[in-house]
Amino acid sequence: MLLENVVAVTGGRLLNTPAISRFDTVVLSPNRAARGSLYVARNGEGIGEAIDNGAYGIVTDAEVTPTDPEVAWIRVKSLASAMPRLLRLWLVIHPRNLIRVDPFVLEYLRLVASDHRVIPLSDDPQRASEQIFTSRPESAIFSADGRFLDRIGVSAPPGVSSPIGLRIVKEGLFESSAILDGVYHDRIPVPGCMLPFLADAVGILKTEGLAHTLSRIAYTPSFEPVFVDSKLRPLPFGEGERVLLFADERLPQTCWAQLGAIRWTECKLFAPTQIKFRCDIKIATVAYGSDEELFRKLRDRSDKPGYRVLVGVKSRRFFDRLFRGGPAGTPSHTKGLF
Repeated sequence: MLLENVVAVTGGRLLNTPAISRFDTVVLSPNRAARGSLYVARNGEGIGEAIDNGAYGIVTDAEVTPTDPEVAWIRVKSLASAMPRLLRLWLVIHPRNLIRVDPFVLEYLRLVASDHRVIPLSDDPQRASEQIFTSRPESAIFSADGRFLDRIGVSAPPGVSSPIGLRIVKEGLFESSAILDGVYHDRIPVPGCMLPFLADAVGILKTEGLAHTLSRIAYTPSFEPVFVDSKLRPLPFGEGERVLLFADERLPQTCWAQLGAIRWTECKLFAPTQIKFRCDIKIATVAYGSDEELFRKLRDRSDKPGYRVLVGVKSRRFFDRLFRGGPAGTPSHTKGLF
């Protein structure tokens, strides 16, 4: 990328007059910087390390004073505004195969794709940007974040699933047996209501000529049951009478219907006060406004067996906060450069 184009598209100001005129790559981590790199420095962090690693240019919205006259120093008003335009410029010069998919399909793509060309983009815009910047021309890049794609000006076509055939042999709440693409899979950790998304993931990979395997299939963040004891400590799968089911509020109606049909034990839904469901939920619901309130309400019922369906929090963050005192807060979307 030409220096003058980078300055123009980011709306930045060149703070010095370096001899360099172009950049080979864009990096968002100083340890990834190399000779010819343009380093994007959030809050001015990592600049020294990036320059030591060979960076030709620095883009930042922090107040900085150029320390190396041979490096291009570009100051922008806001990296949040400049980054989408920078990524758009990079994609004009380096076109990539970006494919838009359903969020649940993307989760299964992460699990079943075995081809090195497959890049399922992160939910974090900063990490997703870095994945694109470091991708190769032959990469197949999948995203479920329409807002991110729109901001970088990409009209990614939707993934097309080849007909592969799906027949459910046995369906349980937490696992299923099914014939997928002519192959029988016994008791895989996929509820029946999520099998169509798995089938779509496999079909899209087949359409794109990309290899896949079900050997690593597992629960996804959108439907992840964790068995726990009376103190909410995780147990081996299938042990105990208490289950925390971490679920996405966008699950299809069939999933919620299965949960609503539970009669052999208590089933309660714990959801943030700001969550609005898109379908009819026939489960007793308990609202919470913060991590602490959720923990308190769960502990109040921890002596009783049953299913606790948790919406608005992922398992890793939940247990980290519960047992190791991680950062407190209310359920929110990730904030990054975008």
